[in-house]
Amino acid sequence: MKRIFSIITFSVLFMISCRTNQIMDEKALLSTPDRQLNSQSQSQNTKEDFNDAYLKKIGLYSALSQSAKDSLIDSYLLSMTDSEKIGQLFILAIRHTDYGKPALKVDETIKTFMSKYKPGGIILFSLNFKNPEQTKELISQLQSISPYPLFITTDEEGGKVSRLGKSAYMNVLYLPPAGEIGDTLNTDLAEVAAEYLGLDMKELGFNMNMAPVADVADADPMNPIGSRSFSSDPETAGSMTAAAVRGYKKAGISPVLKHFPGHGNVGGDSHNGAVASLSSREDFYNIDFIPFIKGIEAGTDFIMMGHMAAPALTGTNEPASLSRQIQTVILREEFRYEGLIITDAMDMGAIKNSFAPGEAALKAFLAGSDMILMPENIPEAQQTLLKALSDGLYTQERLDESLRRILKIKLNNGLFDKTVQSLTDSQNMNKSDRHTLITNRLNTQ
Repeated sequence: MKRIFSIITFSVLFMISCRTNQIMDEKALLSTPDRQLNSQSQSQNTKEDFNDAYLKKIGLYSALSQSAKDSLIDSYLLSMTDSEKIGQLFILAIRHTDYGKPALKVDETIKTFMSKYKPGGIILFSLNFKNPEQTKELISQLQSISPYPLFITTDEEGGKVSRLGKSAYMNVLYLPPAGEIGDTLNTDLAEVAAEYLGLDMKELGFNMNMAPVADVADADPMNPIGSRSFSSDPETAGSMTAAAVRGYKKAGISPVLKHFPGHGNVGGDSHNGAVASLSSREDFYNIDFIPFIKGIEAGTDFIMMGHMAAPALTGTNEPASLSRQIQTVILREEFRYEGLIITDAMDMGAIKNSFAPGEAALKAFLAGSDMILMPENIPEAQQTLLKALSDGLYTQERLDESLRRILKIKLNNGLFDKTVQSLTDSQNMNKSDRHTLITNRLNTQ
């Protein structure tokens, strides 16, 4: 009996001791300055403060309160050099490594590239993909050598623009052209298709997709958009675009609406040279803008600026990607868009044939772009932006404005997280079952 009493006593004392240590640990967590996310919270012992401190401790930064995220962003900005900030503005390609070999893994050449240019993101192409295991390892290595989490993206619209789904080796859901999905008039199908494609991309390590196309289709056979658009009807294109945005975001993928202010009514391809939209001002507001507005309402993270001129909106032949009127006045001020603005690839003919790489990068940034995609000459583009800052052509506040948007989306979307959140029902579904479900639904429409 004495032995039993001793065991019970010991157990009770042990439990009290454990609880005491837990309380002391919690108090220590709350009072340690370098673990605080908001300096004002150090004098407050609220439940929210403890949650923020605990979430930071376990690395679940996406779940922090907004005030804690703002404080964290402030600390990042204070610690970053101007060169690091400029680097964050760029999404760059790494197509090849030494001797023209496809970049399939991180080697010393890629490490040097990343260290030199400090990009905020990387865009990958078909030649970067050999199989799922190699792709996962490549993306993981890229993230591991970057001081800040990277946007990792590719072009996976479905149809003819598919870097992953077309490959028989990647086991990624291959979607038909957006026009075929739009023809179903089934927004639920469009949302689930985007979600399931996004889940496949997420499993490989991607966190961003250069899709969906929000342009309204035009009947002109010379128009390069064609079936990449959901519809020639702006309301249908808009509802489908919004559905795709919701689907990608459910999967943890940042969608990119393209190509603002609308590439549907453009007779030519900006890959090759200068082009202009034939839309009137009324056309833009009644047709071209509709899918972008609906995509903004659905919560898109990015809007890509097209390289077409829009003289009905600006009175000039300046490309939209370099136009302050289109980016800042219309998109930011009029439409109240708070997400990221990214240029289309700056090595396309519409830009490189008329502007030097540094000039184009600076014009885009001054116009309102937050991120610059694939400049023709990376060092020239970055050095021009850095020199313009030191020369006072724009302010540190303007630079930090874009950095805050970039870091906010990276935080909100879990790019800084070290703790994996619980899986959704869709993520728990077998991949082949997801593929079969979408294929069957598309075939029965």
